[in-house]
Amino acid sequence: MDRLCWAGTWVSEGHSITFTINDNDTVTIREEYVAAGKETSSHQIVDTDKAIDYQERYISLGYDQI
Repeated sequence: MDRLCWAGTWVSEGHSITFTINDNDTVTIREEYVAAGKETSSHQIVDTDKAIDYQERYISLGYDQI
């Protein structure tokens, strides 16, 4: 069975991760984290296989898609 990377946002306890699928077989991953009144954000562009692994890890940790 093929593994898929789903576009969308997953959240848990002040941490959100957004996956945007690009035209060139890459995925942009944007993360935002809010704690103690401070907000941190970052982004990275990775190949699809790495994005799938990243997404599956957070889904297995209980992150919910919104």
